[in-house]
Amino acid sequence: MLLNCLFSSRCACCQALINHNHSLCNNCLVDFPFFSPSQNNLLLRPDVKRAISLKYCNGLFACGWYQGWLQDWLSKYKFHKRTYLKQLLIQLIRYQMQRFWQNGGFIPDIYFFIPLSQTRYVARGYNQVTQTWLPALPTGSQVSQDLVRNKITKPQSQLSKTERRRNVKNAFCLSTNIQGKKVAIIDDVVTTGSTMDVAAHACLQAGAAQVWAFATSLTPLNSK
Repeated sequence: MLLNCLFSSRCACCQALINHNHSLCNNCLVDFPFFSPSQNNLLLRPDVKRAISLKYCNGLFACGWYQGWLQDWLSKYKFHKRTYLKQLLIQLIRYQMQRFWQNGGFIPDIYFFIPLSQTRYVARGYNQVTQTWLPALPTGSQVSQDLVRNKITKPQSQLSKTERRRNVKNAFCLSTNIQGKKVAIIDDVVTTGSTMDVAAHACLQAGAAQVWAFATSLTPLNSK
């Protein structure tokens, strides 16, 4: 009993006592506003198709909209170095991915991460996408770092939809042959899909059979 008290923390939502740090209790995890796992491919949702254009992707998986708690935790971790939030984000991603696969979701042969530019990586000190997604992937997953940026781009958040497409055009290349592979490309936030689609195109050119976009969150249409 004494050890439980010493090492207990509180749920990030309801503040109930829990026995692990910076996480959600089971009740809040179950009630979290995730996308429904019953519709595995979010590109089939009309509201998502209005918000995001992914012509080179076969499908889209994400935890939820970039709003509320998810926006707060992700933005604080990403932009304000609140690294204690990492375990919370890992918990959300792992839980949603398990539900996705339990409902027959897409299982990739290989995972790629959208790479940060060198200047942003140096300024931030870590890649928030790999930090929160790698621990959530199944043991033994094949992860590749061969998707690389081959030009300097401006931050997408400062640009219009047209400017975003122009900014990331030909921004990525793949240095390995992935002929016939099922591929997932991972990012933290997908807003218009411009960055993700350019990366997906690079994978298709390298021989990928299918490409899915995996994301922590999607920016709602009314937030753009």
